[in-house]
Amino acid sequence: MIKGGGSIQGRGVPLKEQRNKNRQSLLKTSGLIQSVYETRFITYLTRFLLVYDPAARAWWKKNRARANQLVLSSDGGGSMTNTTIKSDEYFNAGEQFAEFAESVEIGLADYFLGPYGSYASVAAAKAGLDAVAPARSSTGGETVKSAGFWGALFGDGKGQSTSKASSLTKKKSDKNANEEVKQNRQGVLNLFTLLSTRYTTIEEKQQLAILFSLISKPELQPVKEIKGLLGEIDNGTIAEIQIENAMGDSDARDYFRLSSRQGGGFASSDTQVISIEPPAPLGDDYRPAKIQTIMKPTSRILRINVVDGGEGYSVAPDVILKQSGVSRQCEAAAIIDRKGSVSEVIVLNPGFGYGGSAARSQPTLPTVEFRERRFARQQKKTSNSSASPKKVKPAKAVVELEYQVAGAAILDGGSGYSFDSPPDVQISLPPTDPDWFVAPNIFGQNMDDDENPYIAARVTKIKSGVNGIILDTDAAIKGGIGQRVTRDILRSVLRDPVALLPPTVRPELSIDKGAALYSIKSLPRPPSEDVILPSSYRSIDPLFGGIGRAPVTKNQVTLSADQYSRLALSGAICTVLVRTALNPLELVKTKIQLGNDEEIIQYAREKAEVKSESSQPEDKPALGTTQIIQSLIEVRGPLSLFQSADVTFLASVVFGLFGFGATELFRRAFSAVFFDEAAAAANSPNEFVLLAAAGVATVLTCAAASPFELLRVRSMAQVENEGVDKIFNGFVDQNRQKRGMKTIPTSALATSSSSSAMVAAKGLQLDDIKPFWSSFFPIVSRELPFAVTKFLVFDLAAGNIAAFLNDSNMMGSDTKIQVGVGTAGLILSAFSGALAGIAGAFVSHPADLILTLTSASSRQGEEKDWRDIVKELLSLDGGVLNLYAGFPARAVFFFLVIGAQFFLYDYVKTLLEVGTDDLTLVLDVFYAIRQGL
Repeated sequence: MIKGGGSIQGRGVPLKEQRNKNRQSLLKTSGLIQSVYETRFITYLTRFLLVYDPAARAWWKKNRARANQLVLSSDGGGSMTNTTIKSDEYFNAGEQFAEFAESVEIGLADYFLGPYGSYASVAAAKAGLDAVAPARSSTGGETVKSAGFWGALFGDGKGQSTSKASSLTKKKSDKNANEEVKQNRQGVLNLFTLLSTRYTTIEEKQQLAILFSLISKPELQPVKEIKGLLGEIDNGTIAEIQIENAMGDSDARDYFRLSSRQGGGFASSDTQVISIEPPAPLGDDYRPAKIQTIMKPTSRILRINVVDGGEGYSVAPDVILKQSGVSRQCEAAAIIDRKGSVSEVIVLNPGFGYGGSAARSQPTLPTVEFRERRFARQQKKTSNSSASPKKVKPAKAVVELEYQVAGAAILDGGSGYSFDSPPDVQISLPPTDPDWFVAPNIFGQNMDDDENPYIAARVTKIKSGVNGIILDTDAAIKGGIGQRVTRDILRSVLRDPVALLPPTVRPELSIDKGAALYSIKSLPRPPSEDVILPSSYRSIDPLFGGIGRAPVTKNQVTLSADQYSRLALSGAICTVLVRTALNPLELVKTKIQLGNDEEIIQYAREKAEVKSESSQPEDKPALGTTQIIQSLIEVRGPLSLFQSADVTFLASVVFGLFGFGATELFRRAFSAVFFDEAAAAANSPNEFVLLAAAGVATVLTCAAASPFELLRVRSMAQVENEGVDKIFNGFVDQNRQKRGMKTIPTSALATSSSSSAMVAAKGLQLDDIKPFWSSFFPIVSRELPFAVTKFLVFDLAAGNIAAFLNDSNMMGSDTKIQVGVGTAGLILSAFSGALAGIAGAFVSHPADLILTLTSASSRQGEEKDWRDIVKELLSLDGGVLNLYAGFPARAVFFFLVIGAQFFLYDYVKTLLEVGTDDLTLVLDVFYAIRQGL
């Protein structure tokens, strides 16, 4: 939902349940997420998105507008004041904010916990739903494990091998911890990069600086990047640079030994020794300042460079510098090599006053004379009295005067500098110290830094790029330039869930133990102790709001072909399993309704008469489901209970494939067509949509299942079990007889094998197929009220029961029941399905009875109309109650069938990854990143 694009429908990621063996999740206590992004950061980021992100702001306004609309529609004549109060109560901004904040937290866990993001939105979402306590902002101490029996027996592990193992373990642990911190920091930088490139106005940058200053760990906070934001906001230009600790003119004569540490020691060729830090912001809009070093001569000799070493020197000559007006003579010593040449000259004392009268502008260099010493000349005369004396070729040298830093000229003040974090100014030391440099040493300690501080430079004034005002950096650093967080500001933030701190509030940089950290010092700190949380919150910041236990979710409106196929398969599997397992109850219900299996009914009645002590000879005791089941087992064996199981299997496959999947499909399709996006994606389905979807799906299912259901009913109506091929051929033959066609003899049918039946089927004509849909309308009249009632009662019962349990905290404040999710959710599905089965059976039982009687009469060749059957039933004793003959057996059947059906349906859906979590979307506030926008 970051500003940049993407459809609203697409802004969601599947919420899928994952069963983690160790139950460790990103969002739980001692987990990872809030050791990186703390509650205060998450909630302030939530406010930021709700204010500046267009999609988030639209979501917030739409929820409030829908609340107003509902209140106005339910309170037609209320006053505006009452309406507003009711709207606020209904909207419950705190809980809506907490849900959005949880979505933000899930997005952070998904994309911004590593160098490239975890891309595990499913796991992160589930972790957010299951989290039971707020994660602490700071990590606790390490847990010390007991040494155990052997450790207590042999000591505390001070042995050599134990020490080595402990050392290796510690190194490995430290390495892993450092790598984790590095990855987490990269995740923070990724988030900063995304937000800073999306939100580029001055006000948005001010809020981003506030936001990232709420990361309280120095190793994770993007200090450099925050400084860059502040630089973009101020866009300052360097206006003044001040030189400090430079050697003054009064000290230049006598105190010269530390000259190279206090601005001196440079040659005339060293013209640029001052450098300034570039601005923190990146990009072509910001340029570094350009500084020109101002140098001046100190009238001291820096060094004497030998140009020509000469020759013939037996003793190092004296070095004489000649220039008039010198205050103190330079002292230097020459060094000769074995050949009698001067190799170098060491300056022992630089002297003072060299350069002539124009020393400040165009200094004149003194001349250098290498004067042979007197005793050396006398020694040559004595040793060479008989020979001609060897001539000395004089050496030649030139002098370099010392220069020192006098100031810095600002050629270009640059841009992008911040007032309270001025750039560092560096003055380079001379590449080599002068010969006469001596660092003072007192009592064995170097006193350079204490007694003789190095030369330094700093920016003292910065000109604002916004309004042109020149600010003193010392005042900005000391007193701050941002507004303090007052009580009035805190009250406004507490009253409005989307209010932010004023943009004039500014983070301040502090350095503690060498670590730089931005913070808002006037902002109250979060409580260090645990607070009592409402059931719908997992963490709360007292100032900026809470984080909910569940994120913002919506149903997936559209289904893919693959998802529909898996839903249909889930329905088929659960329907086949349940209806096949409960086939005996359906068989008993049919036998009770038809009463055509005289052998079983008579046997059951005789047993009932024997057991009944008060029955009269002329009374016929009522037969129940249990008596018929016992009679079938005793007369025909246990397998007789599964009469028509083959046809039931085929019918169940068709009913399951179309029934459940089509209802899901049409519910979402109708919601998308007839309702807006928010209503279509609501987690609580509209009753009208549910009824319409169930109705259309039922009609479609009946059209596909009519042939199989007709064969199933005919098979159930048989006294004894007959195969599906024989039932099929018998039905075709019966209809051919009605049309006067040649048919397969009954005796042939009785002995025909599957292969012969298939041969007969190859000659099928269109007139043979049409009768298979003759029971379409009776089946629809039975299935339509049943299916509509089933889905409606299930959704209402499951939704209301789940809401009641969650609101009353009967399952615990940390557990929220979701229909079909987890053990509690599956049990709720089964119970709600059982209630839906009884309700559906009651509504549809008259139609089921009429369909059964119609099919039985057709098999017997009587062809009774359903209207005649209804009149006949109503004319008998009992009246309307006759329409519910066999209802107890059918109620028990569907109590078990539908309950087990919904249980298995939700379970199989989860296995096939089309469960409630899979078809629920979590609001993805970082949608632009997923799409690469």
